[in-house]
Amino acid sequence: MKKVRYAIGALGAAPALGLMIPAANATATTSHAPGNAGKTVSLQHANRPLVNCGHNHTKYAQSARKLFEAGIGYSGTLCVESQWGELLKFQTGLTERVRFYSTGGYLERTTWQAGKDIDNQYTWFSSLPNSYAHEVCEALVANGNHNDVKYGPLCEKT
Repeated sequence: MKKVRYAIGALGAAPALGLMIPAANATATTSHAPGNAGKTVSLQHANRPLVNCGHNHTKYAQSARKLFEAGIGYSGTLCVESQWGELLKFQTGLTERVRFYSTGGYLERTTWQAGKDIDNQYTWFSSLPNSYAHEVCEALVANGNHNDVKYGPLCEKT
């Protein structure tokens, strides 16, 4: 019985002992190729300065059943000053997901807006992103699961 306990004890100490033994080739490095070289992420927005675009133009979009409307205020072709979404009924449990896309169609960023009740008749969502974007897409998603789209998406291009 003692031999079994000693064997188990020695096995339990093996990982700790391994930490005390210096690695034979500690300076060797390995270079790995990315698993899927076809996927890319745009990091261009990280280098862009804060902008203050102004609001010279407005575009709207409306869902087929006319329950959800969205719009943007923008200046030029790449600067979105404001965005909003309106659910033409009062409903709790929703968050507005707003995605901003570049002219090349790359997702630049995503924001989330809480809804505001207006007289128990409408649910209003809005923000002032002052963001570089060529296209903005708004969707209303469930609070508990942001992949569960309830209304939209609706998209507007600058």
